[in-house]
This record gives sequence, structure tokens and C-alpha cells, in this order.
Amino acid sequence: MVTESPQSNRASSWWALGVLFLANIFNQGDRILFGTVVDPIGRDLAISDTQMSLASGFLFVLFNLVGGLFIARFVDRGNRVRILAIGVAGWSLATAATGLATDFATLSLARIAVGIGEATAFPAAMSLIPDLFNKETRGRAVGIFQASSFVGIVGGTIIGGVLAAALGWRDMFVVCGLAGLSVTFLLLFSVREPERTGDDAALAPPTTYWADLWAGCARVLRLDGFPFLLCGFGMGMMMTFVLAAWGPAFLLRSHDVPLAQVGLVIGPAVGLGGITGTLASGFFADRLMARRGRPSDMLKIAMICVPLSLPFMAGFVFLPSLAAAMASAGIMNFLLSAAVPPVINFAINSVSSRDRGIVSTILLAASGLIGGALGPFVVGALSDYFTPQFGQDGLRMAISSMLATPLLAALFLILAYRRSVGGEAAREATYEA
Repeated sequence: MVTESPQSNRASSWWALGVLFLANIFNQGDRILFGTVVDPIGRDLAISDTQMSLASGFLFVLFNLVGGLFIARFVDRGNRVRILAIGVAGWSLATAATGLATDFATLSLARIAVGIGEATAFPAAMSLIPDLFNKETRGRAVGIFQASSFVGIVGGTIIGGVLAAALGWRDMFVVCGLAGLSVTFLLLFSVREPERTGDDAALAPPTTYWADLWAGCARVLRLDGFPFLLCGFGMGMMMTFVLAAWGPAFLLRSHDVPLAQVGLVIGPAVGLGGITGTLASGFFADRLMARRGRPSDMLKIAMICVPLSLPFMAGFVFLPSLAAAMASAGIMNFLLSAAVPPVINFAINSVSSRDRGIVSTILLAASGLIGGALGPFVVGALSDYFTPQFGQDGLRMAISSMLATPLLAALFLILAYRRSVGGEAAREATYEA
């Protein structure tokens, strides 16, 4: 039997969720700053689009995910609030250091440091939320937490664009990075580490750290349909990463939007779509769980929403009107974002308490490697290839390569759903026997 959290529905749980929300705002905000000033950085440091994609995409994501894999095991066994506080301090200082970069190497080192620090945020939050909220309210808690990503994206884009235009991109990174240190103090002095709950919360770990890490990874990867889920989730998130990395540059090049106004143009569409999508799907996932109690039912939300985003994705890329393009981006972001909380909630409900950090990190790894690293890199490389032929519209042609991703994602999600339903049916039959 799984013991529900004794802190469920208490004011302290909602306060803790609020601080996690704020931490993730800075997490996503510091990450999006880079995409806002891609062109100014490239000009000042003489860096190509491909190199910018490596610094902001592949290298950032690689170290974010490798670091996250090792950090996740400490999250599952240690004090999660303190680990997150250290991570916030680390990525905030590294964000400030980005403003000191002088070439591709120093820029990449700063982004690698940001990636390692930010690796603490998602596994810590996904491990804490099940101990703060019971199953009947966990979906909305995950949805609220995920909504903070889009608050950070909107805030980071708007503030980054305004500060970069007023102070320059270097001082923008310094100011925004140092501001994040305030969250470290909130975590340390106002959030208490909750008691771990679950059927195996008190079990002792294996004899060594490495044995514990590999055993946890093996348990997660053996879950019914989980490899398909990783592919579907990563493919489904690819365009959101491309939008974050290349959206501002796309508006600058193809729609002639001034740098100071980029955030004001892209922020509302991305933010409102993302926030409403995550909140709506989080509440709907709770209703599905309350009605049937089958975690796999939550995957239906992602299976429907991801392919529906395709026409709106095409509208963002090809519509000549800025207003129509941004309206399409808003609907696209609503649908893609609605897929995230159900997948995450399904994953953390499918494992025991000792594997929440590792399952969330592996899920994040799929999103990061497929969506965050591959997507922006492919677009950057194709942009360098197409620009000599198409000029400023080279980036538009590169982004259009992402139009295949919703259909591929939907295929993998359907396979994951079928495998998970089959596994649930087999377990129910075994239990009844």
C-alpha cells in the first residue's frame, strides 16, 4: 500500500509549490535569455548559427542531462530542498558569467555551467510534488508547476529583450543571473523538506551509489512502453525548443521585429498558450485519474493534442502576417504544452518513491536530447545551408523541417499507450487470480 502524503492540501504544501514555481521561472527564464540575444552575441563574438546551436543546444543539453542523471540519485536519497537551492545558486552565477564570454569556448563553458545547475530543478520538483499532494490533486500540481516554464519563457524573453536593448547583452545576463540568487534564500529559509511517502520510501539504498543508479535506470527503462514514451515525448517537444532557441531570431529576420519588441511580440503567444495548455491538461488528467484510476488514460491527452498542433505550426512558419503567425504560435503552444503534464504525471505515478527523480530525469533527457539538442541544432545547420540561397528566409525554411515532428511523436505515443494498457491489464489479471 502507498501512503499518501500527510501534508496533502495544507498551506505549507501550496507555499512549497509556489517557491518551486518561482525557481522554475528563473530556470526557464535564464535559459531563454540566450535565444533572445542570439544575433547580437553572434555578431560581437563572430560566431556562426551552427556554433550558436552547439553552445545553446547540444552542449547545454548534454551536460544538463548527464549532470541531471547523477544528480537525480542524490535527489531520490538526499535533502531535495537543499539540493535545489544549491542548483539555483549555481545556474544563477553561471548565467551572470555568460555576460563575460569572449569567444565560442568561454561562451560554451558558461552555458555548460548553467546546464549543470539547472539539472537540479526538474527532478527535485517531480520528487517533491508527490510528497506534497495526493493522487487526486497531483495532476493540477504538476500542471501548475509546468505553467511556470512559460511564465519564465515570457518573462525572460520580454525582460531579456528590453534589458539587452537598454544595457547590452552582457549586462543583461549579469543582472538577470544575480536576481536568481533570491530564490536560493527562499528555499533555504521558508521551505521544509517533506517526509517521503510510498511503499518503499524507507528502504535502504544498494551498497554503492553506482549500483543504485544503474538499478534505478534499469527499473525505469523496463516500464511498459516507456522507450516509446521517451521518443514520443522528445519528438513532441522539439518545436517548443526550436521556438525558444530560434523564435526571436526568426521574428527579427523574417518579420523585421526590432530587438526591444521581440519579447513583447512572442511572449504573449507563447506564454498564454503554454500556461493555459498546461493548466487545462493538468486538471483534466486529475479527472481521468479520479474516474478510472488508470494512469495510462492520461496519455490520451498527449495523443490527441500533439498531432493537432501541425496546421498551427505550419501557420507560424509560413503565414506572412505577423499577427496571424503569432496567433498560430499561441494555439500550437497550447496544444504542445497540454501534452506535457499528463506524460509527466503518468511517469511519476508509474514508479515507486525511490525512482521519481530518476524517471523524471530520463524523461527530461529524452526531451532535451531529441527536442532541445537535435531540434535547434538541425535548424541552425539548415539555416546556414539555406541562407546563401534564400537570404533572411533561410531560417524560415530551416524551421519548416520541424513540420514532420508532430506526426512522428503521435505514432510513438500511441505505441506507448498500447504497451502501458497491456501491462496494466496483465497486472490486473494477475492480481485477480
